[in-house]
Order: sequence, then structure tokens, then C-alpha cells
Amino acid sequence: MNDTAVIVVSYNTRELTLQAVASARKATAGLDARVIVADNGSADGTVQAIRAAHAEVTVLENPDNPGYGAAINRAAAVHRSTHLCAMNADVVLEPESLATLRRFLATNRACGLVGPALTYPDGTPQPSAKRFPTLALALGEVLELHSLAPGNRWVRRFYYADRDLTRDAVVDTISGSVMMLRAEAFETVRGFDEGFRMYFEETDLCRRLRDRGHSVALCPAARAVHSHGASTQQTSVRQVEYYLSYVRYFRKHHGRAAAALLRATVMTGALVRMTALVFKYPPLDRHRAALLRAKEAACARLLRSLGSSGIMRAP
Repeated sequence: MNDTAVIVVSYNTRELTLQAVASARKATAGLDARVIVADNGSADGTVQAIRAAHAEVTVLENPDNPGYGAAINRAAAVHRSTHLCAMNADVVLEPESLATLRRFLATNRACGLVGPALTYPDGTPQPSAKRFPTLALALGEVLELHSLAPGNRWVRRFYYADRDLTRDAVVDTISGSVMMLRAEAFETVRGFDEGFRMYFEETDLCRRLRDRGHSVALCPAARAVHSHGASTQQTSVRQVEYYLSYVRYFRKHHGRAAAALLRATVMTGALVRMTALVFKYPPLDRHRAALLRAKEAACARLLRSLGSSGIMRAP
């Protein structure tokens, strides 16, 4: 059993995955660690490219595309380790990042999960920690009120802009793009909740870790570059999966009434958006007509999914 398993989840991100794996291999130099790629049914040659470029990297294929959390759970179960690092394919680790995070966990025994400071590819700092979302914050986001004043105090507080995060800090949750976990703590909460296919799985995990007495921390001495959204920008999943996970999170942690209010607000927003899309993307030619149909279909799928009884069942 290795001390650390670094698990990179990929889905149709061949070039990004190659970069992520190369950075993970450099970051594991000198450590008792194994790099694993958990591929969720890529059709772009990701698996073949990884095996050709990195023969020593373990590749686990999930043709059923079970989602991010499930891919991590499966890899962690197959390749047991004392610690595990879960990361997206759009992350590039700095060479000393894993060793730094590993030392942090060795020093802070109450900590179950720690994350690095993130930057965008151009070096601009990226929000690396968040507070747990409140219903007021969620409603403001869905109604796009925060877009009118993106620097308002509620959003700033949500991203810890009211605190100095240039030093080690205990936080509510860190970015799910890359996180180092103590395997014992991960197993105590039974890993990721696989009901979250995409989005909010890390928020839910951090909350359950905190509920079991494990702290969550940000360690800015460790750093990574995150091409935010690169692994999902080729689809309209955010419109659907993001909001479904948002409602599910509130049903699980805030109760039925809060989830019902958020669901109603999201559904109203989707209906308004469907009307506005006709004016934003008038079907004057084939290209715009196809674009309009795709966006309308995403809204329709969101409405159908939110209208089903399953979304309000307790996880």
C-alpha cells in the first residue's frame, strides 16, 4: 500500500490530462506515491495517450461515466493508500505541492482534508476556499443579483475575501479541483456522495468531514494552476448539473423547505431564460437555430429534472 494515491479524473480532456499527469509525476518524485487516471468513458483517445506517454501510470476505465466523486471512490477502493489526492484533469501541480500538503497533514492531525492555493494559467490568484453557501447567497446567485454587483460583501465573504488566506487557515470548504485527504477520514464519511455527479461534491464532503470532527484547511505554501472550467466548457452541463446539485445540496443539509424554495427559483429562472434565448439567439440561420435548440433543450432538461419527485428525496 502506497502512502499517497494521486487520482486524476478525466473525461474527453486528452491534452489537459497529459499535462496533469506529467505534473503529478513530477510532484510525486521522492514520495511513496502512485499516479492513477480514472477515466470516465473518454472518446478522444485519452486512455491510449496516457498509456503511451506514461506506461507506469495506472489507468482505470469507467465506461459508464459515473461522475467525478464516483470515479474517485472507485480508484480509492482499488488502490488503497494512507492518503489520497483527488484532482481534475485541468490542474497542473507545482513540483513541491504534494510534499507540502503531505507535511501539513502530518503536522495537523485533526485535519482530514487540505488544499493548495490556486492560480489561473496567467498567474492571477484564483479563489481557493469558500464558506458553506447560505440560502440567501444561493437565491442571489440564481436570480443573477450578484452579477449586478459582483464585489458585494456577501460574495466577498463567501470567498473569504474578508480574511487573510496567505497563511494556513481552517476553512469551510476548498476547491474540489485538487485536494489532499487523509484516507482514514475519507473512509469514515464513506467517501464522496455519488448522488452529486458534478458540482458540490466537495462542498458536501467537507461538510460531512466537519460534522465528524475533521477540520478542513487551506495551505497556501502548496500551489497549483487551475484552468477553471476547461474540463466542462465543451458542454452545457453547468445549466443542468450545477443547479440539480445545488438543490440536492440544500435538500441534504438545509431541509426540504429551503430546497423547495431554491428549486422554485431555479425553475422560474429557467422559464425566463427560455423566453430570453429567442431574442438573444434569433434563429436567422442554421447555426443560430441549432444553438438556440441546444440551449432551449438544456433548459427543458433542467425543468424536467427539477420537476421529478426524486430531486427532493432525502439523499
